[in-house]
Amino acid sequence: MRTRTASRWLGLLAASALLTGCVQMPTSGPVVESEVTGDSDDAPGISYDPRPPQEGAPAADIVDGFLEAMQATPVGTTVARQFLSREAAETWVPEKQIITYGELGDASVGTEVRIPLTDVNRYDARGAWERTQPEAALTVGLVEEDGEWRIDDVPDALIVPETWFGDWYERASLYYFDPSAEVLVPEPVFAPRGDQFASSLVRGLVTPPSAEEADVVRTFFPPGTTQGLAVPIVSGIARVALSGDPDAVDDETADRMRAQLAWTLRQDDRINAIELSVGGQAFGVTGSPQFGLEFGSGYDPNGADVSGELFALDRGLVVAGSLGGFEETLGPLGQQDYGLRSIGVSIDGSRVAGVAGGGTILVTAPTEAPSGEVATVISGAVDLAAPSWDHRGRTWVLDRGRGTARIFLTADGSAREVDVPGLSGRRVTKLLVSRDGTRLVAVLRGRTADTVVSARVRHDSSGAVVGFTPLTTLPVPLEGDARVRDIGWRSPTTVSVLSDITPLSQSVRTVSVDGAPGEVTTTGTSRLRGPNRVLVSSPVDRPVATEVYALAGRAVTSLSRPERTVADLPQGLTSLTYVG
Repeated sequence: MRTRTASRWLGLLAASALLTGCVQMPTSGPVVESEVTGDSDDAPGISYDPRPPQEGAPAADIVDGFLEAMQATPVGTTVARQFLSREAAETWVPEKQIITYGELGDASVGTEVRIPLTDVNRYDARGAWERTQPEAALTVGLVEEDGEWRIDDVPDALIVPETWFGDWYERASLYYFDPSAEVLVPEPVFAPRGDQFASSLVRGLVTPPSAEEADVVRTFFPPGTTQGLAVPIVSGIARVALSGDPDAVDDETADRMRAQLAWTLRQDDRINAIELSVGGQAFGVTGSPQFGLEFGSGYDPNGADVSGELFALDRGLVVAGSLGGFEETLGPLGQQDYGLRSIGVSIDGSRVAGVAGGGTILVTAPTEAPSGEVATVISGAVDLAAPSWDHRGRTWVLDRGRGTARIFLTADGSAREVDVPGLSGRRVTKLLVSRDGTRLVAVLRGRTADTVVSARVRHDSSGAVVGFTPLTTLPVPLEGDARVRDIGWRSPTTVSVLSDITPLSQSVRTVSVDGAPGEVTTTGTSRLRGPNRVLVSSPVDRPVATEVYALAGRAVTSLSRPERTVADLPQGLTSLTYVG
């Protein structure tokens, strides 16, 4: 039974205000050298074991201590659970979600304690970002148990400051398959740094996708396949022992499970190989209980056979090569001027789609077959943007029209218009599709500022497009009436955004396509002198990352190596692009 505690919360009002989003050195509990081994160069260098509840502590201190205990490092909730009543301690499941906040406000007093939170972000059980709220409230109920105050009503969540979360969690991806099981699809998540990293990724991976994701991604881990407490790593080998029925794992299922694990666990630098077992039965390859991290390379979300060349138009002809030199391609669009103004090239580099007729026509042709046919797949458009290709050999192209967007999907020499809610019929200036075919990213032109948005592409089991998810606004902070000049893929789950700061300066910010807050710090923000209008980038980072460029007319700036001086593009060279 709850006890009214109004008089006891006078001290809590002041105590709650001290629990802000700032990480402070602990004033109690041991401080020792961290034994974290994963990503040790980036993980914070201390461990923090918070104080358990003290005998006779007032209710205010119990709530204060509970919030502090959830900031234990390495990440753990053993001490936090001691602040709960016996019943609550048995039923509390903090693994269900993570709630982060910027600051805590003053608590309101009653039979329950209500603490305002600002800048709230919510993450699901896998560590995937769900949504941001400018304001929310944490409600905590207490009881007296054996003469001591204990919390008996609290959300099933780890509730921590945003700055602490940023220090102890890092961006990663869980790898699922598309609905046709032809290509791996990375899903961005956050996972705790250090020894828990691999275990957290596997726990997330065996968690079934939600019903809303059923026609976006699929997993091959059978229902009832669960994971134990940890993934031990011994001499570079990750031992993944799952419960479940091994008879439910046929050859195709085992193959896809191994691919999902190999791509997910290759993000842990400690791991060189994997041992997988289900219900005690090993699922290795070629007589070995182990398989390497290269397993599943044919399901690469960037494409299994990727060309690393640059392509461009040289006085209207399609050319290929590098900034050191280009050569005309042997296909018809490389030998005869068809009046192209922009191009997009298939992932394997074998075909090119070109916009001609002043933006009214889309044609396709092979890049290297001199006798290849030039096929017209779209005619009668108004203002076609450069097309994008996915792994199925489909092209996606935006007709910007006169401020009323139409989006076309072309395959097998024909095109059809697709309705993308929130984009079709609006003023869209840029459109990208991911190489795995599961994501669209676009720039919406507003009256005073632009917005960058993303949507998931829904497919059926044959790979046919059946719809799109609602738009998600990406966290691109634009200053004043700044405009977005271009967008480009930096990885399968991140895009860079080129935007104005002032008439003479610009920035390039890289953000996650799921809408999770913050920039992706591995690429950071680049400051440029204007007026750049084009980003030339690629999502490929293996085995060698492709270079990223910003173009201002013929002037080229390397964003990958800012110290490098890059020569101007040759006169007449336009539409510089990677494949995809």
